[in-house]
Amino acid sequence: MKKIALLLSIALLLTTFPAMASAAGIKVIVNDKAITFSDAQPYQKGNDLWIPLRQVAQALGMKIGFTQSTNKVELTKASVKIVFKIGSAEAAINNGKPISFATAAVLKQNRVYVPTSFFSKVLGLTATYHADRAEAVISVPKGADDIPTTIVNQLTAGAYQQLSDDYFDESIKPILTVKALQTGWEQIGSAVGDFVGIQSIEQNPNVTDYKEIKVLIAFSKANLNLNLKLNDQNKIISLMLVPAETPVTPVATPEGLVEETVVIGAGTKYPLPGTLTLPKNASGPVAAVILVHGSGAQDRDETINGNKPFRDIAWGLAQQGIAVLRYDKRTFAHGQSFTPDMLTTFTVKDETVDDAIAASKLIKDDKRIDASQVYIVGHSLGGMLAPRIDAEGGNFAGLVILAGSTRPLWEIITDQNMDIIKTIDDKDPAKKASEALVAAELLKAQNLSKLSDSEAIKQQIFGLPALYFKEMDAHSTKDFVNKLTKPILVLQGEDDFQVYAKDFTLWKDQLKGNAKASFKLYPGLSHLFINYSGEGENTLEEYKQPGTVDSQFIQDIADWINKK
Repeated sequence: MKKIALLLSIALLLTTFPAMASAAGIKVIVNDKAITFSDAQPYQKGNDLWIPLRQVAQALGMKIGFTQSTNKVELTKASVKIVFKIGSAEAAINNGKPISFATAAVLKQNRVYVPTSFFSKVLGLTATYHADRAEAVISVPKGADDIPTTIVNQLTAGAYQQLSDDYFDESIKPILTVKALQTGWEQIGSAVGDFVGIQSIEQNPNVTDYKEIKVLIAFSKANLNLNLKLNDQNKIISLMLVPAETPVTPVATPEGLVEETVVIGAGTKYPLPGTLTLPKNASGPVAAVILVHGSGAQDRDETINGNKPFRDIAWGLAQQGIAVLRYDKRTFAHGQSFTPDMLTTFTVKDETVDDAIAASKLIKDDKRIDASQVYIVGHSLGGMLAPRIDAEGGNFAGLVILAGSTRPLWEIITDQNMDIIKTIDDKDPAKKASEALVAAELLKAQNLSKLSDSEAIKQQIFGLPALYFKEMDAHSTKDFVNKLTKPILVLQGEDDFQVYAKDFTLWKDQLKGNAKASFKLYPGLSHLFINYSGEGENTLEEYKQPGTVDSQFIQDIADWINKK
């Protein structure tokens, strides 16, 4: 971290100079002021821009010296001295360890030229060349405390391209495109209401390899957390918007149950903490259930604001004599360690399938569990994946599908987006623009099979790497269900606005030849199988209201398992 501290100290020394007339051709702007080049001019070579160093150094308040006999260049300001040579792509600060920049400095028409990266890598400045408008922008980076505020301001102002240009590291730009950023932010805005302000900014002091910052943002209908990761250059390497959790009052474990802490995949790269809930006074091995999450970075309780559906299900089934294993999802327990490159190749096999299979093996090795009576209960995305998890190693006694679907994930996301768009006023130009964006993403999804894996990695669909969807399509739920002969119970809430009643019908059609298939549709129950009526009903607003999973729904699962 010594090098970073030194670079930042140089940046803090820099000052803004008075305005100068802009140069003809390529424009160079330093600290919001255009630079005049009296003789030597900037020029583009390849994808980079070469800039005469003297005028920019002077604008930054630095003295420059060049010794022709040794080809040595010196930049000085106060107690800081930077030295490099013509023909070299390394510079030393105060005789410290050499710092590399993109391409070697050159001497042209008796003037020292450096690439744009010299200013970012060596001086610790923000330096970007916009080839489309023939403009280079060099400036003192804002402090880490100012950057989150600026990012939020740019989001709320709709300055998505500027945000990407100013703050996105090159590694994240292919993953979170400007279009994906705009679509995601505007869709969230339609659900949470008008921007109110920033409530707090917190930096995690335990993370030192990068800056991990959480910004709590207040909107008129709900609060969101903007989770940021910034690298050494204060560039964004990860940006996520997640609902701000509503404080939940602790609830005591019911009488007659015992809960133990377990670890799924102990000794592996991604161990997952979990909870095994057991009936306290069971005699002999008992049947058991493994709970598999929906999409997103979910904890073991599948906490959504004040709701904890997996905890409710675990307690309810254990009261009926059935053991339940629930665990933190890999993206919840280890998501902060994933690099942008890792995320481009991340699939549901990594995210869900492998861990659920490991959970199955763990619980079957427990002597208190009847290994022949272990069931999978998959919710939402977990329900879609349950047949695959079973076939690829879970080997369960039966499957329980909660608000799952046999359709491709991208098709469901399309429907969800279109439902949000329908709520936009027809006179609002954003409606047609949003419809066009969704149509474009759908077209890309429909042509996924034509892409190679290497091509899919480079593309995005609905803000996710196309490979994520392509890998799922190659292991479609329909294909696994067609081969399924085991008992299966499909449950759906009629008031679910995330997975639809038509998905329930598709399950019935798909399983009409399976005599071991059972189905139930619950009037009034949501995607979380909670019965809610009131303000915000059938919208994301209802998830803000703490509730408990319907008791009859839990009883139906218990009865189905206990009769096997």
